[in-house]
Amino acid sequence: MPVEVLQDNKNKTAKLLELFTTVPVFRFKESWTDTKLDHIICWLYTNCLRRLPVLVRQWLSTVDSRVGATVDKITSHYVSPKLCEDELLYSKLQLDNVENLQVKVHSTARKVIAMYQMEETKLEISITLPPNYPLGRVKVECGQQIEDATKPKNDHMELSKFLTHQNGSVWDSLLMWKRELDKKFAAVEECYICFSIFHISTYHLPTLSCHTCRKKFHTRCLYKWFNTSQKSTCPICRNVF
Repeated sequence: MPVEVLQDNKNKTAKLLELFTTVPVFRFKESWTDTKLDHIICWLYTNCLRRLPVLVRQWLSTVDSRVGATVDKITSHYVSPKLCEDELLYSKLQLDNVENLQVKVHSTARKVIAMYQMEETKLEISITLPPNYPLGRVKVECGQQIEDATKPKNDHMELSKFLTHQNGSVWDSLLMWKRELDKKFAAVEECYICFSIFHISTYHLPTLSCHTCRKKFHTRCLYKWFNTSQKSTCPICRNVF
């Protein structure tokens, strides 16, 4: 790589940025200058990070700490801004018209926020790219509503593993999250009191089942029924619950 790149210099010139972000022209009949080789090396590094980030991270874990620090700075200064920009833009384009899914991109914060809507309830998850993306760990967070409804610890851990260990893209991970929610809610019976999958205030799923008719109810809906009717019977079959 060029000496200017290897030096601890945060002043990114347009010429140096081009080495990492533009495709070099390959003319094999011409002699290759040092500048041409520098361009090819920088471009190859960018594409290794773009296509095979897991392998780059594995290699980085084996090198000397000083080499690792230099690579991290080079990536943060010259490569990550472009990769983050492309990843966020592509995620928006790929997910823009997906049913039941709304996506917002915050480029400055390097963040994607996805909202999955089921009935009147919105479940939210956000993915934030680190300044040295894709070397650093991607941050996955779940909103408060999804915590109550779908046990997000499993959700965000699965997405983190996918993004960290499987060369996963942001848009592909969010599609995986949506597919899991589609599968989960497709098998859920609505509450036979409020006729909704989610409780209006707790966002919980129907979990209490009648031992006789096997119909399911939200906990709060059922206890409200008990208090209103002053009976501990099933609202459907009228047997003792």
